[in-house]
Amino acid sequence: MHMRRVGVVADDAHTRAWLRAGVEPLHVSLADIPRDELESRLVDGAVDLALVDGGRSVSESLHDAERAAAGGAVFRLLLVVEAEALGDLRLPAAFACDFVVRGASSREVAARARGLLWPGEEPDSGELLRVDALIVNLATYQAAVDGAPVDFTYLEYALFVFLVTHPNRAYSRGVLLRRVWGNDYFGGERTVDVHVRRVRAKLGPELSRRLVTVRNVGYMWEGA
Repeated sequence: MHMRRVGVVADDAHTRAWLRAGVEPLHVSLADIPRDELESRLVDGAVDLALVDGGRSVSESLHDAERAAAGGAVFRLLLVVEAEALGDLRLPAAFACDFVVRGASSREVAARARGLLWPGEEPDSGELLRVDALIVNLATYQAAVDGAPVDFTYLEYALFVFLVTHPNRAYSRGVLLRRVWGNDYFGGERTVDVHVRRVRAKLGPELSRRLVTVRNVGYMWEGA
């Protein structure tokens, strides 16, 4: 079986570095692809998975991939989207496709990429977070307490996973807004408080004690 080939399509070095850091542990062959060459590379079968920065126009970013799929190309696509674009996001059915929100952890990028490259395989230990009675599957965006699903919204989930994967460190509301909601979010910091309250309520009394309010700073997840 050949080494999986992954192409990275992003206009800025920071985004390319973030995406590369996510997929490099998967032991794949990595290459940067100019945006105007994406369709031809997909048609030629040059990549198994394309990581594409959707920027502010997701539909334009999907256009070349949809054209390639219509021509018979077989590939998978992981799309980077802005948090504020989630409400209008519609993933195509013509090819295997998933998304990751800008600012997600490298581990989440890895989990999403792995799910596309090797569908159906059980997640490895690096894709499962276990905290007491809680299990979070980073590959499927699912969480359960004592086997009962936790019905997080996407942003509740993203906030919770960021804190639990960076334990024992306090983060200000401003930092959490940038890391979870993204640099382009223009709302107030109170939205962090609202989401923390909702996360605590859904975790239950025992686990919620670990999501600590740090006076005059922000919030922290207390690890073991």
